[in-house]
Amino acid sequence: MFVDGKILTAPPRDRLSPGARGVRTHKPEKCFRGYTLFSTAFGDTEFLIDMNGMVVHTWPVHHSQYAEILPNGHLLADDYFGGLIEMDALGKEVWRWDGRYHHDFHFVNDDTIVFLIQRPKDSVLPGFYAEGHAPEVMASDVIIAINRKGDALWEFPFKDHVQELHDLAGLPLPVHYTFMKSGGEIVERGNADWAHCNTIEVLPDTPAGRLDKRFRAGNLLFSFRSLDIIGVADRELNKIVWAWGLGVLDGQHQPIMTPQGTILIFDNGTARGWSAAVEIDPITNKEVWRYEDRAGFFSPYRSGVQRLPNGNTLIAESDAGRIFEVTRDKEIVWDYYNPFLGRGDGHQGTHVYRATRYTDEQVAAVFEARKGETVNAVGDMMIRPVRTFPEALKLYRDGQGG
Repeated sequence: MFVDGKILTAPPRDRLSPGARGVRTHKPEKCFRGYTLFSTAFGDTEFLIDMNGMVVHTWPVHHSQYAEILPNGHLLADDYFGGLIEMDALGKEVWRWDGRYHHDFHFVNDDTIVFLIQRPKDSVLPGFYAEGHAPEVMASDVIIAINRKGDALWEFPFKDHVQELHDLAGLPLPVHYTFMKSGGEIVERGNADWAHCNTIEVLPDTPAGRLDKRFRAGNLLFSFRSLDIIGVADRELNKIVWAWGLGVLDGQHQPIMTPQGTILIFDNGTARGWSAAVEIDPITNKEVWRYEDRAGFFSPYRSGVQRLPNGNTLIAESDAGRIFEVTRDKEIVWDYYNPFLGRGDGHQGTHVYRATRYTDEQVAAVFEARKGETVNAVGDMMIRPVRTFPEALKLYRDGQGG
């Protein structure tokens, strides 16, 4: 958080909520029905669950935070220290990119993937750090696009665009990083990871983009956690064209452009002490919607949001291991606490980095791959036998109101 001319951050801390793990609240008539994909942060399994919390499919991953189900039923997942991997619906590897992947990717089409990498030994930006606090080397984020052969199509190195952040968002130079230690003591420190980009999204066609070319389809939406700034880069112009958040956001994650042309953000509140899901109109920079619960909603690090087709918002509250769905009227209609612990060496407890809700149609190819899987000794109340996996899936989903 930007306070008194300095950027303040704080240590991680989990919000532990007593009670049952799994689904705690489910109001089917108000939910957007589908299947939710998530993993424990840095875990070894991607879980696909139905609205009742039943695990209906899994994929094996390695030290993963984030994955997407592709239109063909394959899974594209990150190996945080090893790159990207694509698996078919049954978990067989079909493609891999090895490299220093960092935090987020965007599947553009079957031959183009845009993602973040981090170069850990870049030269330090002159005049960026406060005197006496500059590190010897600097980690710096780069947007990169590759094709299926692994060839780099283009790059956008953020270190070349600091002046634009100063001009657009008011980033103070030199930067003074401050850290709130346990007990409340505040100390100043340098930070080699100067921006810590945690999100990249290729903008879709929206009303905002048709009205204002800064937000046109194909431009790149990003998030700098360490600077409390989100922004849009225009690769064709080779410049950052919009930046916002300094003095408002606090360690934010996963800004996304909604179909209506607004931007939805998980505002962590790392130093502030409480989180919020915030929606803004990027053309006016005015807030249009917010969800917060200062007594029962806080994740200082990680987390994400998704705007669902019915207008509800799916929120992953990472440091509580919680995923929940809230209406525009701020009613919680689905609430799930991750029951999985100890999934992979170096995991982060029950943390859930992000979560994504998929429709029946979007996961149909996943279940189609299992249509030959047989079921034994299962029958419905009419004494009709259930023989295949798709039949069993429908029985348990519909029979429990999911």
